[in-house]
Order: sequence, then C-alpha cells, then structure tokens
Amino acid sequence: MSVSETSRLMRVVVLAEDRLTAQGVEAHLAIDARVRVLGPGAEETPDVLLLITSELAENAFAVLQRFCPDNPDDDAPRLILVADKPTAEQLVRVVDLGLVAYMSRDETTLADISDMLCAVTRGAASLPQPMLESLLEQIRTRRWKEDTPEVNDEPSSFTDRELAVLHQLAAGFSTTEIASALHYSERTVKYIIHEMIVRHGLRNRVHAVAFALRQGIL
Repeated sequence: MSVSETSRLMRVVVLAEDRLTAQGVEAHLAIDARVRVLGPGAEETPDVLLLITSELAENAFAVLQRFCPDNPDDDAPRLILVADKPTAEQLVRVVDLGLVAYMSRDETTLADISDMLCAVTRGAASLPQPMLESLLEQIRTRRWKEDTPEVNDEPSSFTDRELAVLHQLAAGFSTTEIASALHYSERTVKYIIHEMIVRHGLRNRVHAVAFALRQGIL
C-alpha cells in the first residue's frame, strides 16, 4: 500500500470499558481496508473516537477529554458513542465533546459499527429522533449542569440560510433531505454547515444545533 493510500485511511481509536470488547472491535476494524486502528496512546490525532460503554460514568468523560480540545478545529476527532441510553444531561456533555452519532449497545453489531464509521467519515450525523428530541428539550429548558462548557457566552448571529438549515438539522433531517426541502444542492448545504461550524468554533452539526438553542436562536 502506498503512502498516499495510507494517508487516506480513517484513523480510529477504540475506547471501551473492558479490554476484551476493545480487542474484539479492533480486530474487526483491522481487516477493513478503509480503516487504520490507532492505540489509545498513539501520538496521531484520530479522525474518529469510538466509545463503547454500558454507562457514561465520569471516568468515560475524563478519557474523552484527553482527545477533545477546548478549541476544536477541522482536525478534532468525531465521536461515535455505543452505549446504553444516556441521560439528556449526559447527552449534552458528549455533544460538547464531539458527538456525531449514537448507537444502542444492545442492538449494535460489528457490521453496524463499520457502516457508521464510513457514514461519519462522509460527514453524516446520526442521533435517533427520540434522543435528538430529548437533547433539544434539555437545552431549551436550560437544565444542564452549570459547569457544562460553553463555546461562547456572547450572542452570535446566523445568516438566514444558516437558520433555515439549522431548523432542518434540529428536526433530524439529513443533508439530502435538507437540500430537497430548501431547494439547494447538497454541496451548498454542506458548505453552509461547514462555514457555520468554522465561524462559531463548533465541533459538528449536532453541536451547531445545541449552540443555536443555547443562544435562544431556535
């Protein structure tokens, strides 16, 4: 395999509460030609963090914090969470740490994990609708911990196009569905989301919706 081919591989770090689970998932991913599995202590920044846990305890947040910069940029890892259903409060916290997708541990297979990794690498985000609604309600009613990190306390402006896209994202629609609803191309929708995320220093589209709600914009 050439250096150029290697550089295009998806770099993944598997974090699990037990080593047996971690080794099993790593072995599965290692045979995928699109993936390069990094050890938790690797110096390289992963593209994706895959956290597999039954419960989002404080030690899980401490581990995630090691990989998640306070000021995220385009190179910040995206987080896929495989767990029993987290509380709305925990969900707010993991959104701040880069969450882009959630999968129920009881219902997830190794093949599902591979599919989700590929989808996330293409820019997709996946939260079940009930969980998204729970997250949005939690933010709307301001029932999160006082020490939950904020991106910016200053009021921030969004363009009309960004607001239109944000409303669609908050409803759980995909890029394709948003493009169809707003009569934009998918490329335009992706550009709007990217520019919005970069300008406000956000981690991903889920974080963008949470941020807009915290600002009272949605």
